[in-house]
Amino acid sequence: MPGTIASIPYSQKHQLDPNPTIHIETSSLEYLHATFLLYEYKTTYSKKEYRTLLDTYGWDKGSSEEKRALKIAENFQEFLTCPQHLAAIPVTILLRLCSSQYKPIISQLQDYPIEELTCKLVLELIEERKALLKTQKQEQQKQISIWRRTPKGDRYCQFPPQWEEDHQTGILTQELIDGYGLLPQEILRAAIADYHAKIKSQEKEQPQEETAESEVVVVESGIPQEETSSTESEKAIEVNSRLKQNQQTSTSNTTEEQPVGEEVLMLAEKLKSATSYYQIRSAIYRHLAVKDEAWKQLSPEEQLRIKGLLPQEVLALETARKTGLIIDYYELETGWFQVFIAGEDKPVSISKSNVISWIQEQERLNCVTT
Repeated sequence: MPGTIASIPYSQKHQLDPNPTIHIETSSLEYLHATFLLYEYKTTYSKKEYRTLLDTYGWDKGSSEEKRALKIAENFQEFLTCPQHLAAIPVTILLRLCSSQYKPIISQLQDYPIEELTCKLVLELIEERKALLKTQKQEQQKQISIWRRTPKGDRYCQFPPQWEEDHQTGILTQELIDGYGLLPQEILRAAIADYHAKIKSQEKEQPQEETAESEVVVVESGIPQEETSSTESEKAIEVNSRLKQNQQTSTSNTTEEQPVGEEVLMLAEKLKSATSYYQIRSAIYRHLAVKDEAWKQLSPEEQLRIKGLLPQEVLALETARKTGLIIDYYELETGWFQVFIAGEDKPVSISKSNVISWIQEQERLNCVTT
């Protein structure tokens, strides 16, 4: 008898649709209805009235479930009038999109019609976002290059802004300017020269120390062969290594390693298959460092096709970059652009609607100065 009961399919036993996807989508939609109802009550009634209303409806799901539902409703207010658009996305993934890391994806979902907004698409967007965040983190961890070029091609060094809680660098520099009439450039030049000489001196004078536990050998490359208990030795070696890496970065144009070449080809293939500007932007986000090299891999026909997918603002910025009017630009997910121009410590933030007029103004100013 037990074997007979077990042989009956679950869908027949409970008279259900055998397609599990339908039930997930139905449950997601019902949960969204619950979240938007709770959010409406929460924002409409006083705290006491809200609690009374929940008691009236017999809410016994606990505060954690209540907070989870309110969190989804708060972040998906853009879908308040069309919750059915989100039915294909399980509640667990909706919650994941509420995190600070993946919240920008929510606005992107509005660009897709209801029949194209699938769970697979959302998972792909999450992976792209994850890759973008990883790339941004890696870019931040790379050696910083201080070298910049003017629109005419002249090279100059530019230091990032100095953020300090005690403002020591700014205070001491201002004292030297006010008290001795020195220029900031003179102070910076002398200070770096002195520090460079000190590091070089420490490198040459670094003794070979033997202890019962370990031995440190300082070689020409500045890399310790074994661990040392000397903090000063470690600092000197670390700074020396960084100095040499900076020299290699600024004075030589070495051939990129093979993995970078593979990344170029990967981005080029993604650009070839792109059918929308969103796909182009997402691909470039994931391979930002090699976008120019990847562009060169495309045929003139492919370049022309992709240009046809780009918004007018992006085309204008690309032209400005090629002509040297700007150094580079970066599009934020909010629709604004960060534009880097020569002589400025920080990028200029420009809204999408003002890009064209801003470029025209820069062209006018550039004609006046030249």
